[in-house]
Amino acid sequence: MTINATSAMVITPAVLAQGLITDLNGDQTSMASLENQISTGDAINTPSDNPAGAANILSLQSSLTRANQYSTNAADGLGWLQLGNSTVNSILGVLQNVQSLVESTTGEALSGATSAVTSIAAQVSSALSELTNLANTQYEGGQAIFGGTGASSAAYAADGTYLGAGTAPTRTVAPGTQISVGVTGPEIFGSGSTGLLGQTAGNMGVLAQIVQDLQANTPASIKAATGTDLQNLQAAITHVEGVAGGLGANQQAVQGFSAQAVSTQTTLEQELSSVQSVNMAEAITSLQTLQTGYQAALYATSQISADSLVKYL
Repeated sequence: MTINATSAMVITPAVLAQGLITDLNGDQTSMASLENQISTGDAINTPSDNPAGAANILSLQSSLTRANQYSTNAADGLGWLQLGNSTVNSILGVLQNVQSLVESTTGEALSGATSAVTSIAAQVSSALSELTNLANTQYEGGQAIFGGTGASSAAYAADGTYLGAGTAPTRTVAPGTQISVGVTGPEIFGSGSTGLLGQTAGNMGVLAQIVQDLQANTPASIKAATGTDLQNLQAAITHVEGVAGGLGANQQAVQGFSAQAVSTQTTLEQELSSVQSVNMAEAITSLQTLQTGYQAALYATSQISADSLVKYL
């Protein structure tokens, strides 16, 4: 059979109605999607809504989780370093006071003021107890800041024996970047005869030796206290000052990484919101437009045939 190019295609009411019904179903799906977006506030509620967008959201969420962890680590590290620096400054204050006391001993001894030398020995002994207390300073949760990574509530025993374990604590503040947020007891107080806290035979530290020599109060012991003992004390002070400098530098570094993590968090949150959050005003307007068009199309479809079931949709 030959069909002329100019032949008109006959569209029956049934065919037209079916096409309109298909369009109406599509409008219903679109309205349901918009209603879901408005109720949840999210532009993408299932991966099928926007597969590429859903994948982007997962990637951004993963990056944000890492940034949040780095920020938390940096904040915790700053807490450790701030307490550590404050404690080390107190330690230096105690040591410098002991240095002044020992330096004044020669004059006291030469003047024959035995009671004054005894008083200085008592003050140095009190300073040793204060240092031991500072050495057992605890961070939140009760962990001694100089006790290393071992779960120790005290870094030192009363006699100056080290109780800690492990290495200095660190925090991961950026991809592949770990920073020490403290030091172990031996790293700051030393050990043996050049250490600061030892008080037992075979582990007699600088301060305990000063006390012993001052209490003996003989020309030889006074000479030792103001000579070798004082030199050991000055060397210990220089060492503690170096530790303080290292902790200060680490604190500055962690502050920088903390600011970087917060900035990254903000950027990622904004990017995630731009992808995930629905433009509420735009969605409501689109829904109202669809609803108006849907009602008009529904009425028009129902008029195609008086017998059409479309009017009962």
